[in-house]
Amino acid sequence: MIIEMGYLFNRNGATLPVELVEQIDDAKDYPDVVEFAEPVKIEGTLKNEDDVFVLDAKGETAVLMECSCCLAPVRKELCFEIKERFAHTGRENEETETFTGDQIDLADFVKRGIIGELPMKVLCREDCKGLCPVCGKDLNEGDCGCDRTIRDPRFESLRALFSDDEEV
Repeated sequence: MIIEMGYLFNRNGATLPVELVEQIDDAKDYPDVVEFAEPVKIEGTLKNEDDVFVLDAKGETAVLMECSCCLAPVRKELCFEIKERFAHTGRENEETETFTGDQIDLADFVKRGIIGELPMKVLCREDCKGLCPVCGKDLNEGDCGCDRTIRDPRFESLRALFSDDEEV
C-alpha cells in the first residue's frame, strides 16, 4: 500500500486525501487468520506540517478465522486506526518514521493495525461445544457417544485403594 506524496513536498499545511484498497492474498503473517474475506480499505489524510508528514487514517477489512473450539470458519470485521508521523531520512527522532523518495509504504503499519485488532479467542457461537477429544467429531452437530471421562493418571494408584461400590 503505497502513498504517492510528491504533491506535499515544499507545501507546508497542504493536505492529501488518502484512499487505498488492496486485497491481501497471503495471510501467513497474520496469526490465526485463515484468509482475508474483503480487501483492506484505508481512508484518511496526509498533511505536511513543516516537512513532517502526518497520516491520520482509518482502515477496515474482514477476515476468516477458525473457531477456537470447533475450528469452524468465523468471519470477523476489523476496524483500525493509523496515526503516524513521517519525515525524510536525516530528520530522525523517536516519534517519526523515516522514508526516502516520494512514496510511503503503509504495508507494515496496516499489518500492525490489523494484528492489534485480532481477537485472542474466536468462537463460532457462545455455546460452542468444540470437538470430541477422542474421535474429533464436531459436538455442535450432535453427540458422538465416545467415553470422554478424563482421569488423571497421577491418581490411578489411589483409585485402586477404593472399590467402585464403596462410599467414601
